[in-house]
Amino acid sequence: MNKHCEVLVYGSTPGGIGAAIAAARRGRQTVLLEPTGHIGGLMTSGLGRTDINWPEASGAIYQEFMAKVLGYYTEHYGAGSPQVTDCKKGMFFEPSVALKLFREMLAGEPLLTVICGQQLQSAEVVNGRLAAISVISAPDKERCGWTAAAFIDGTYEGDLAAAAGVPYATGRESRDEWNEEYAGKLYMNFDKSKEVFPGSTGEGDARIQAYNYRLCLTDVPENRAAVYKPAVYIREDYTSLLDDVAAGRVKSIRDVLNILPVPNGKTDSNNHHYCMCSSDLPEENSGYLEGDEAARERIRIRHKHYLQGLLWFLQNDEELPAAFSEDARRYGYAADEFVDNGYFPPQIYVREGRRILGEYVFTENDARLAPGLNRTPVHADSVVVGSYAIDSHATRKREPEGHNVALEGFLGLGWITEIYQVPYGVMVPQQVDGLLVPVAVSATHMGLGTIRMEPCWMQLGFAAGVAADMSITSGLAERRLPIDLLQDELLDQNQMISFFEDIDPLTAEGKAIQYFGTKGVFTDYKAHPHTPLPAATASAILALARLLPGGRRIPALPASDSILPVGTDMGPRLPTSEPAPAEYWKEHPLLTRNMLSRWLRTVNTQLDAVLPAVEPAADGSRGVVTTGEFCHYVYTLLKSSRKNS
Repeated sequence: MNKHCEVLVYGSTPGGIGAAIAAARRGRQTVLLEPTGHIGGLMTSGLGRTDINWPEASGAIYQEFMAKVLGYYTEHYGAGSPQVTDCKKGMFFEPSVALKLFREMLAGEPLLTVICGQQLQSAEVVNGRLAAISVISAPDKERCGWTAAAFIDGTYEGDLAAAAGVPYATGRESRDEWNEEYAGKLYMNFDKSKEVFPGSTGEGDARIQAYNYRLCLTDVPENRAAVYKPAVYIREDYTSLLDDVAAGRVKSIRDVLNILPVPNGKTDSNNHHYCMCSSDLPEENSGYLEGDEAARERIRIRHKHYLQGLLWFLQNDEELPAAFSEDARRYGYAADEFVDNGYFPPQIYVREGRRILGEYVFTENDARLAPGLNRTPVHADSVVVGSYAIDSHATRKREPEGHNVALEGFLGLGWITEIYQVPYGVMVPQQVDGLLVPVAVSATHMGLGTIRMEPCWMQLGFAAGVAADMSITSGLAERRLPIDLLQDELLDQNQMISFFEDIDPLTAEGKAIQYFGTKGVFTDYKAHPHTPLPAATASAILALARLLPGGRRIPALPASDSILPVGTDMGPRLPTSEPAPAEYWKEHPLLTRNMLSRWLRTVNTQLDAVLPAVEPAADGSRGVVTTGEFCHYVYTLLKSSRKNS
């Protein structure tokens, strides 16, 4: 059986969902294939506290999801309810609520079809372009071939990209490979000191950071399901905790698991940063990415049994103090979550999958201040803003080098990570056209350590869906897509492509400033949109604009702000007795409304543009032009020219 669609997305992670919705909303017949029976990835599987440090630095599809979360709790419990407070404006949610909302978002797109249980078997590349894939459905094992005009890999693992022959990396780069200060082998204390211990040689290796499951636990008796002993229980996995408890390093279950609240008395329970034996299982995921489905399932089951056993140990082991176990027994599985899976989340947390080799490789340096700037490096092809501290979970189990406080590979660089731009090139694979990869992106281990958060992935997916549609419309390969046109479309959809502290990103001026923020106009996180604009800066913006698509014919500013209207007699006048132009601009450095008015009239006349006219200041003075106002006019001109060309 062979089928066709315009855009095919493989993998219903939040990144895959964002891609599918974007493509469908742009009129494309879109199919979202999911290899399992579960949609939503980690956001519907226990990760109820989305990892984003600055939610205001996100836009488009993730903001839409947050609004739906807030709307759900407001509608069901009331605006002043504890549930609304606990959802933190939509950032925190129960797994079942996230699943309900994702289903509604997908069902709301008439051109989008979701099919679960579709396991990828192979991919066919013809003349360097991904042309078709083959899947097997569960449980009937029926084989089906799919062709599409554009494909998007939404999997955590990068399975479609790998099947298509896209080159990729796994493991960790050394400190030298990309000049990343904290790359490679590292023993770092996660506390405020961030002390680095001896043995941190920065060598690269094949290790990947630990996987786990994000548990939804509760201490509400009415909704608490008892912890149960797993089918395979290996007590020795946890006995090191006995020494930790005896030494006072671990005082309760909350020192073993990072138990944090989400609405309705439930929790997002994750690995604890300061515990040497927590819900992560370092070293035991090494065969996952290259393994077949049977091998992956063995690893998933091992992680599941390990975590179920950890809970059982904490609540029942006879060598633990009775008070410790009694306190741990306050917690159980949320009885109304994952009911069909023994109250256990279905999706393992693949924190790090394959990383494609793309048109750009995102590194640690892309999320830190650029030398000489008060912001991260500027990317002219930025399509997303990211905002989470670079981190990595452990790659090794407990060792003496860690001094009982650090696991090798575990790090958090919150004190040096800044809000950053994500370039389009990270999801454009080398060698293969017809495919975008917004989740298993082109990044180093360190670079992926910040991109790998669901809000960022979801927005990258959205950008991929828009790009796929534009590629089909234009007939251009994704790597040759005009980036400025893509940015125009994303800004129209309220995607953020550059962050500034002092703008409203949804206004016309805010979007114009974001656009110029990707072109290097601003050197920090403040655009000062309401301040008077120096004429020198205005001239520099125009010079830059002429280099950009649609800007070649943009005229220069008037060299004088004293040009008289036609019909007004200039004489008598002695021009050479007046201050020289250089002296004048030194004394009057700001762009005036008179100059802007005359420039706009020239633009409209000579370029057949339709920019709104600006009159000089009503009080007869020359008045001033603000930064935001001028950026808006120039961006509008560029955008209009590109659209009409």
